[in-house]
Amino acid sequence: MNNKNLILSDRYELIRPLGQGECGSVFLVRQQSLEQYRAMKRFPKNTSAQPLFAISEAQILKSVQHPGIPTIYDFEEDESFYYLVEEYIQGDSLEEFLLHQQSISQNQFLYFCEQLCDIFAYLHTLRPSPILYQDLKPEHIIVCGTQLKLIDFSVASFAAISGKDFNHFGNVDFSAPELISGKPVTLRSDIYSIGKIMEYMMPYLDAATNRSIYPKIQKAISADPDLRYESPQALYSALKEVIETTGRTHLRQTIAVVGSHSGCGATHIAIALVTTLNYLGISAVYQEKNWSNDLRKTVAQLKHVWEKNGCFFYRNFTGFPKYDSGIEIPEPVAQIMVNDYGCDFSSSCLATADHIIYVCGGALWHQDDAKSKDFLLQNFGNRLHVVANLCDHNSAIYFARTFSQPVYSYPFNTDIFRADKEKLDFVHWLQQPEKGRNRLFLRFINHLFRLLQP
Repeated sequence: MNNKNLILSDRYELIRPLGQGECGSVFLVRQQSLEQYRAMKRFPKNTSAQPLFAISEAQILKSVQHPGIPTIYDFEEDESFYYLVEEYIQGDSLEEFLLHQQSISQNQFLYFCEQLCDIFAYLHTLRPSPILYQDLKPEHIIVCGTQLKLIDFSVASFAAISGKDFNHFGNVDFSAPELISGKPVTLRSDIYSIGKIMEYMMPYLDAATNRSIYPKIQKAISADPDLRYESPQALYSALKEVIETTGRTHLRQTIAVVGSHSGCGATHIAIALVTTLNYLGISAVYQEKNWSNDLRKTVAQLKHVWEKNGCFFYRNFTGFPKYDSGIEIPEPVAQIMVNDYGCDFSSSCLATADHIIYVCGGALWHQDDAKSKDFLLQNFGNRLHVVANLCDHNSAIYFARTFSQPVYSYPFNTDIFRADKEKLDFVHWLQQPEKGRNRLFLRFINHLFRLLQP
């Protein structure tokens, strides 16, 4: 052999390594006669488990032909390795792609969802044996220009036999609960994973789009497989319909108020904000989105509170406490909804908000609490406002450095149901142009604020 880099009967030349995984290595190779680049996966034979991945992927891919799935060209072996030669996919993983985006458009999101659902619709309708992918995650979705490619079929399974005979691999973040727990899995387990990928993209969308699609995604990721969509086509159709129906014109705005820890003052600030907005003539409604029951406890201490259709009214305040899902209450009618999530929140619920107010406590022993939620607050850009509640100057500087943005020091204030200068100052801070805020309701607030000045 003249060239030590030639392998498999000199048909392929090793160019360079592409990656290393638990099951084997991936190399860029050049097919000699066609002078085309391929990806070669090499699986060692030194364990009983690892060759199964190579054989499984070869069996799966040789039966499929779809523009969103790599083509398999060769499957061979020698004394030490199995070799799987596939189409060389050039592009960034969905994870890498999103890391370089501040946001993605509604159309791009819908186009990605359409392609992903189309790939899975193809896999799930193959005959005689549909294919269950089982291991969907952002790293396995490659963005090649405008085309999505699904890679790594090493743990996929044919659905020719009953669900209980499927392999159970998957991953904790994106796989269905039944797959992780080892219970029988079905094609709807893949529907769950598709929904989790859509949820993963939500922080990069505008809040109005997220509010319209979130109920559809929640259905896809239901813990009960019977409550999920029956097919990828049904999921995509539901998304497309709600986006086209809703359009891009949304008059209502949503503010999410979240806290770094219990007792940090998130509820205090949320109630005060609603009171002040209503005082300014901008209709605002408070919604308790946590199970603290703080709103009921608060109004129980007040006189002249009245309640109608489950909503509490007091001075300039209007708000709904948290209700069980079985209790129906009227849809709030307001220009601004202020949702109080407390300290128990997820990035998906924040994705539906036009603005996020993150309240941090001032005590030194709570600074780590504030930092611990940082991963949930990433990718929200100008939507995020950090508030240091009852903090001294040094603590405010600490939070500003931690979150790399201006921080508002919220002063001590006992009467949350009265609009005063401190609360008006806070509302004014929210719409400062140098912070990049350019929302309709904040421009309206600024206009009214100027009218109120002496």
